[in-house]
Amino acid sequence: MKTSISRWVILLLALVCVVQAASAFNVKTEKIDPASGALEPGQQVTARYVLTYDMITSGGNDESFEFSTGLQNPVWDFIVYRDGVAIYTTKKTGYYPVLTEFEIAYGDGDIELDAQLRGVVPSSASSKILITKIEHLRDKDVKDTHSVTRDVVNAAQVEGSLAAQQQRLKDLKADLDEKASQGVDISAAQAKYNSASQALTSAASAGPSQAASYIATAKKDIDEGVALLDKAWAEKSVADTGAAIESLDGMITYFVENRSMGTDPQVIAIMTKRESAVQFYSQAQDNLNGKNYSLARSKAGDGLNKANEALAEANALRERIGEGFNLGGNLLLYIGVVVVIVLIVAGVVIYRKKTGWDELG
Repeated sequence: MKTSISRWVILLLALVCVVQAASAFNVKTEKIDPASGALEPGQQVTARYVLTYDMITSGGNDESFEFSTGLQNPVWDFIVYRDGVAIYTTKKTGYYPVLTEFEIAYGDGDIELDAQLRGVVPSSASSKILITKIEHLRDKDVKDTHSVTRDVVNAAQVEGSLAAQQQRLKDLKADLDEKASQGVDISAAQAKYNSASQALTSAASAGPSQAASYIATAKKDIDEGVALLDKAWAEKSVADTGAAIESLDGMITYFVENRSMGTDPQVIAIMTKRESAVQFYSQAQDNLNGKNYSLARSKAGDGLNKANEALAEANALRERIGEGFNLGGNLLLYIGVVVVIVLIVAGVVIYRKKTGWDELG
């Protein structure tokens, strides 16, 4: 029993050592200037890091910090603090400075490494650049790493991006005008267009870095404007189909209730087309709710065509039958009306004859 407990204690201690070894360093402070946004060739960049770290100095371990950067003319300043007191300072230049175990190992205490970098974005920089990369090595094995990259833009790239988004904005404007003429509610998409237009106007007079930010904002607004217009167009298509079906229902009600033609083959054919239109309309609504706007418009168009066919037939039928009596309806009712009229006429004739006989009397 004691042997088993001892083994568990040894295992737990080993796990603790592994965890400590895995935590080579932590970034306590990270400050980069400029703090955000894309960088420009020739721009000055500074970075500062405060690191806390653990070392294994026994057993012949060879430990080091290796730094790297893509900035041009880099200058590094390093300060090692123990319990808040600076105990080692050094300055290095170059793209790949190294701090050896001799420089960073100071035994017990609260040890921190303050690393500061100054450099310039090179004119040959592509779309991204490495600002800093920090690696903690033990016996040439990388135990921990931390790196920061940033986007880089130049005037030529900005001009190309600006021209592309200006064309997209122009295309969106044409779509807005077209859909507005069709009765589509473009108000939400128009707001995104206005925002994108303002951003591109600002980009045209800004430096590459700031212009890139404006262009990114405009691109997002244009994307959202296109999506909102697509949605509004689909909503209008579905609404038009619903309105056509509603008008058709009014015609069918007239035939069935006002003219008693519910069993007329012509009316039945109209009602059959109405059911087909309703099916397409239901599918259009489902796709609209599912944000499949293209398919929603397609199904709404099919429904509208079928509803319009039925409406054309209904209008033609109404014109043929006029507004008078329809013998194809409730025949008994019409016969009853005729009988009543005949009786009234007969009564009048008999009354007049009787009155005449009384006068001759």
